[in-house]
Parts: sequence; C-alpha cells; structure tokens
Amino acid sequence: MMKKSIALFLSLLFLLLASACKARHQEAVIYYEIPEKPHTLDPQTASTDAELSLVRNLFEGLLRKNREGKIVCGAAESYSYEKSTYTFHLRKDAVWENGKKLTADDFVFAFRRAVDPAIKAPFAFRLSAIANAEKIINGKEKVSKLGVTAQDEDTVVIRMQREDKLFEDTLTTSICMPCKEAFFEKCQGQYGLEQECLLANGSYRLAKWYKDPFDIRLYQNEKYGGKMAAKNSAVFVTKNEKKSTVDRLVDNNVDIAFVDSSYTGELENKGLKTKSFEDICWILTLSDELSDEFRQAFALSAGGEVYGENLPDGYRVATSLYPSALMENAPKKGMPSYQLAQAKQLFSAGISVLPEKKFPSGVVLTYYENPSVKAMVTDIVGHWQNQLGAFVNIEATGDSLTGQLTGQTLTMAIFPYKASRNELGEYLKGFGVHYKTQKPSAIQQQVLAGQKVIPIAFQNTTVAYAPTLKKMMIEPQNGYLDFAFFVKEE
Repeated sequence: MMKKSIALFLSLLFLLLASACKARHQEAVIYYEIPEKPHTLDPQTASTDAELSLVRNLFEGLLRKNREGKIVCGAAESYSYEKSTYTFHLRKDAVWENGKKLTADDFVFAFRRAVDPAIKAPFAFRLSAIANAEKIINGKEKVSKLGVTAQDEDTVVIRMQREDKLFEDTLTTSICMPCKEAFFEKCQGQYGLEQECLLANGSYRLAKWYKDPFDIRLYQNEKYGGKMAAKNSAVFVTKNEKKSTVDRLVDNNVDIAFVDSSYTGELENKGLKTKSFEDICWILTLSDELSDEFRQAFALSAGGEVYGENLPDGYRVATSLYPSALMENAPKKGMPSYQLAQAKQLFSAGISVLPEKKFPSGVVLTYYENPSVKAMVTDIVGHWQNQLGAFVNIEATGDSLTGQLTGQTLTMAIFPYKASRNELGEYLKGFGVHYKTQKPSAIQQQVLAGQKVIPIAFQNTTVAYAPTLKKMMIEPQNGYLDFAFFVKEE
C-alpha cells in the first residue's frame, strides 16, 4: 500500500512538473529584432528578410517545412502528383483567424495574384512551371487561364506545364500563401499594409502593428488547427533606432536577430549562439561609360591582394560568382586575377586616346552603405589612385543596387547580391541569365566577360540568438524563421 501511495505521489508530482514546464513554454514571449522595418506583409509582394520571416509565421501554404526542414503537409492534409497534376485536399479544420473556412478558392485567388504582371510579385517566376504561368507573367495570357483551379471547396488542382524539382519547396514559400478575395477587395488597395488589412491562417495572428513608434506583436493563433501550433504565446518584433542590435542582444533586450556577420565572434564570446550561411556575393560593376581598357585595368587591380586582409569575420575574398550556400567547389573560370603590371599598361592605353590625356574627374563609385564594407571600398579606390593614378570618389547609399547587374546606370557600383534560396536558376535570373542546361563554369565566364560584373567578396547571412531558445528552425538564406517551433527556456 505504501509503495502504491509513493508511486501515485511521484506520478502526480511528475505531471505537475511537466504541466508547469509546458505552461512556461506556452506563456513565453520571444523578442525578435528585425533587420529593417517591413513595408508590407502581403505574402505575394513581400521581399525582404524581415517581411518574409513575418509572413512565414502569419500564413500557412498548402505545404510547409517541419523543424528538420522536411517538406510536409500544411493547410493540405494530403496530396498526390499524377500525370503532371498536383491534387491537394485541404484540412477540414483549416480556417482563417476569424474562424471562416479556408477554401480552395483562397489559393486560386492567391496564385492568380502572384502571376499577375500588374502585381509585380518579386518571386512570381518561381511559379513559371505551372500551366500558362509564364505567358501570364509576360502579359501574353489572362490570369484566369492559370493552371490552378478549385475542384471543390476543399480541393486545389495545379496543372504543371513542365517538371520543376523545386516546386514543392516553392509551395512552402510566401508567394504561395492563400488570400481571401472578399477580404482583399474590402481592403481597397491596403491589403498587407495595415493591421486591419491582414487576415492570417498560420500559427500566429497579427495582434499589433504600429508604424511610429514601431511595434509588431504576433500572438498565437487560437483558431489554428494544424500540427504546427506555436509552442510559445507571442513574438514581439522590434527595430530599435537608438541602440544597436548587437548591444540589445548582449543586454538580453532581444532573443534573436539577423546581424552583420562581422559581429559573430564578439557575440559568441558573450555567450550568444549564431547560425550562418554564406549566401551573399558583393559585386563590383563597371559600366560601358568606361572604355574596355579602363574596365580591364580596374578589374585586374581590384583583387583580394588589395583588400583581403581588412575583411571582417564572416567575409572572404570572392573566388567565383557563386557563394558556398549556393554551390560548394564553385568554378574559378573567368574570374579576373590580380595583375597590376598589365592593369597599368591597359590604363595607360585608355588614357592615351583621351583628348586631355588624363582620367576624367568626377567619376563616382556608389556603394551600398555597410560599415563592414566601407574599408574594402576605400582600399580598392585608394589602390586605383596610388597605382593607376585614377581619382575616384565614393558615395554611400541605402538603396538596393542589384538593378546594376543588368542595367548599369551608375558608372561604378559595389553592392550585395543574395541567393534567396539554394537554386542556381533563381540566382542567375538576377544577372539576366535564363539557366537551363549550361554548366555553371560556362555561365560564369559569360557573365564576367567584358569586366562589367566582378565578384569581389562573399558574406554570411547570420542569425544570432540567446542560448535560452531551443528547438528552432532557421534557414537565413530563405528569410526563414518559423517561430512556431521555438521553445524559450528561462
């Protein structure tokens, strides 16, 4: 009798402790410092790391990734693929945060928005394998002809134009999140831009979105009935303008944040954890305002020998066009090597044909503002001045300069180009290359020919987080932080 009583007491004690532990996890609030304030939370138009990470938590597509990164069912309870056609059956308990049923029409409307050229969705091309999608994106077909239909209220059918080995992965990304047409129309052009104009179906709901002072709060979506309900009560999203993200992490004001990779060592020394992916290539572009001789001279005298020693943690001299997250053992074919003597000869040849026999004054190199990169920029420009006699001014900007890859409106520019996911075709699209069967080495040689595009450095995307955060799913190169899995242990 005594043994039974002790056993019962221990069982009850265990249950109480487990219940208390579970309650602590469920009541936890995670503080997330975003790299920049979001402009939109519209899944079809979201593009920045901050926007994509928030959309991931507010919405759930037909498919989703679990904590191990495996693609599993999301809003769909099952699916099949046969004769170039996907058939998805929605979960019976799949609803929007207001309790209204999630239907197949919500996905049909979202996919049509995604490929509508008027929307200018940044990742629309990911859907180009769907029947008629490419024609619609290029303005040659009506959106109603897209190969995505509702067989009935609970069944989504997607007809494929061609095979796409990454299509199921695409279905887990923001571009494929559902959108209820009636709610969208009610928002009158403000969908995803204001708190009142966003309807979530994911693990969280948007409880607060203040623009000034900035404050976003995601609360656990009580209506969510899937297998990936949030293991914590809320995520408070901040962007502090007065104090650095690194200081806020060290001071325990935030639990997790994207940080410049140069701070990795400092943060780890302070007891924080980091996860990094080398998915950024810093590019130098030289427009055809400069002669062939000048471009070659600048390319041959801008090697890692000039700036490599001053690169901070998380950066390294580029050895190809492709960062390692995109391709291990990337080809070196076509990469310019440092050849100062030849650069000087070419520069002199360029000078000799100019009427004034000197390098033009007022030439500006515009670079994307980043304190860690400024030293590299000044090293390169200083070297050109000292060794070639080329006086080039530098000018920082906070604007994205990736358009320089295909349309070089600036004489010189240095900027980061990010692989948004581990897919070569998507990465090369930014260079104006439609990748099909060419070898990466041949493509690299093609892109680098003419010295208009020159890879100069690789950079890591880094997420830093407190050791109290456990069981996380982090894929920084996809803007992917699924807070539903996070457990915060105090």
